[in-house]
Amino acid sequence: MRAVATKALLQILLLLFFAAWTSAEVRPGEKMRDHILVSQDGRPVKLSDFQGKPLVLSFVYSQCSHTCGTLTASLKSAFEGQGLSTKFNSLTVGFDHLNDSPAAMKEYGLKFVDSFEGWTFASGDARTVGSLTADAGFYFRRTESGFDHPNIALVIGPDGRLFKRLHSGAIEKGELAKALEDSLDPGHEGYGARPDGLLGLLSYICYTYDEETGTYKLDFTFLMVVALGIIVQASLVGFFYYIRYSVRKRQGQGK
Repeated sequence: MRAVATKALLQILLLLFFAAWTSAEVRPGEKMRDHILVSQDGRPVKLSDFQGKPLVLSFVYSQCSHTCGTLTASLKSAFEGQGLSTKFNSLTVGFDHLNDSPAAMKEYGLKFVDSFEGWTFASGDARTVGSLTADAGFYFRRTESGFDHPNIALVIGPDGRLFKRLHSGAIEKGELAKALEDSLDPGHEGYGARPDGLLGLLSYICYTYDEETGTYKLDFTFLMVVALGIIVQASLVGFFYYIRYSVRKRQGQGK
């Protein structure tokens, strides 16, 4: 029982940590701070350098062997036919400041592109990466095998204001195209949306994007898995109490 209570407490603390992290994030409609990074070619690059066109901002680490590649590959697919470099730009930032050197980011980028025209792969020092990821509402945790982190892409408007965060294992082409188009309207309601870091992550977990309607639909499969998990945990707790009660009852009868 103590182990169950400890696990529940850790889950609550983890949720509070994420909530505190996302409270520092830039809200839709607010300008991103002008962080200075280093491009894959070793040249300084600022977020303001991309103003004038929408910008798709994403985060990876160069030594990642799983979800990072899925995200970048999905972005590459979603960019096809959308006018990369002519209508919008993309910036992928390595958040592992110890290993994501310009050379490492260049090697990573070349796995997905033949040219860096319109798509920059950049890195930065610990302070810069920490500030940028906090603004973006992107959190990560170092583990023995690398990092735990979500997949996220931010759409930033031509004037440098955050328009939308897209939380997904793989970015949907239709969803991205709509966000890019809508971000061109400086008066679009998306610029006045509520903070979406933690809520957006929960939406990603509980909802799926429908390409045909351009809306999110509740994912009943996930909810069923959650409900099943709760039932299983409750059953285990009940079984534990039953065994404990039975043992004590037998001990009492034996006296």
